[in-house]
Amino acid sequence: MAETRLLMIDDDEPFARILLRRLEHHGWPGVHAISTERALVDYQRTPFDIILLDLNLSGESGLSRLQELQKTWPQARIIILTGYASIATTVHAIKQGCDDYLTKPVEINTLLKVLAGDDEEPPLCDEPVSVDALEWELIQRTLQEHNGNISATARALKMHRRTLQRKLQKKRI
Repeated sequence: MAETRLLMIDDDEPFARILLRRLEHHGWPGVHAISTERALVDYQRTPFDIILLDLNLSGESGLSRLQELQKTWPQARIIILTGYASIATTVHAIKQGCDDYLTKPVEINTLLKVLAGDDEEPPLCDEPVSVDALEWELIQRTLQEHNGNISATARALKMHRRTLQRKLQKKRI
């Protein structure tokens, strides 16, 4: 599996960093781009076998440049990974040529089976995402939305500023 090249296009940098670290631990090393535009500029000459594509990239649909991604990497399987899932977007993504569609937070075992091309029905809850991990992702996303402003993030999360600072100072695994 080490030969397989994986590209993750996601504007949620903390989420992408954590997921890529977990995938690498399971033998799926990859690189990250914050947008389809950055991916096309930075990695145009890199052959990829798998592209994990976020559906909502800073308000823009990841599908808007799907054809360009498919032309650049025709051999790549494109897997949508989104926190904004719906039946309509799933159908649209598959009709546009995506190979699979998963919702965030994704179970790591489910993602590994999809990456390996395992057509078996994935387990419903093999490895549940911890509440701490979900909270961390929410904090990071909200912090990014408020340009790193701790006070604004705390207000948006309805949390005391000092509590938020303590949570941010904890070392993440």
